[in-house]
Amino acid sequence: MTAKRLQNFDIVTLRSFVTIVESGSMTRAASRLFITQSAISMQIKRLETQLGLSVLDRSSQGITTTVAGEQLFHFAHKMLAINDEGMNRLTSPDYEGLIRLAAPSDVIYPYVPSILKAFNRDYPRVQIKFSSGSTTNLTTQFSQGLQDVVLTTEKNPRHGGQVINTRSLIWTGADQGNAWKKRPLPLGNSKNCSFHPSATKALDSAGIDWIDMVSSADDFAIEAMISADLCVSAELEYEKHPDRVAIDHAGQLPDLPEFSVVLYCADKHDNHLAQTLAEYFLRAYA
Repeated sequence: MTAKRLQNFDIVTLRSFVTIVESGSMTRAASRLFITQSAISMQIKRLETQLGLSVLDRSSQGITTTVAGEQLFHFAHKMLAINDEGMNRLTSPDYEGLIRLAAPSDVIYPYVPSILKAFNRDYPRVQIKFSSGSTTNLTTQFSQGLQDVVLTTEKNPRHGGQVINTRSLIWTGADQGNAWKKRPLPLGNSKNCSFHPSATKALDSAGIDWIDMVSSADDFAIEAMISADLCVSAELEYEKHPDRVAIDHAGQLPDLPEFSVVLYCADKHDNHLAQTLAEYFLRAYA
């Protein structure tokens, strides 16, 4: 009986495959991995030839895994985690220390948790101290040297920040809610929120009366009010919350301006750890 020749997965190809599945697009995966789309496509083609199986379904709606692809994703995710943990523990002894990271609550989701998870996987010796607050306070803290990496949402980015994404604000409220139809319009943005002045200015220009319904800067209080259909909010269009949705107001509420996601980072020569974390943000928002 002839022994079956052992075959090995290529880690680089598995990383490409996992990134495609997680991002839902070869284009986004190629951008995050800093390779061309043709190169990542060729990797997947070789992988499917090696396995004799199709692992991705491609359609006009996007890319999804086949049944075999779903199994491969499960194994590939484990293999990459073990590979990355081993490599980083053995080859990154200099990456130890503390990074002070800060961001306002309106920009934490959907990217920040996955970015921090990936960074912790790659640099397990680095501690991250995370804090949240208003954009004005956080940029002041950064200028005073109290934060190493700061992510903000700004209509007019300040000097020293790098714009990494731009999105429109949208009106959001409770799923199937009616608060947006009330007049005066009940608002659920705290006065410290950078979106509040733009929302109220747009309402004033449209001749729509409004009233602040939340006196607290606490996000849980705001979420409770919006989820209970007692007020509406202005937020970035890619924010995801389980209890509220974008309002289909058919033009009965005014359009809102664009805001930029801005990254501030300590100088590379002063803090290489902060610069490394900043690169994770740049890739995620690309």
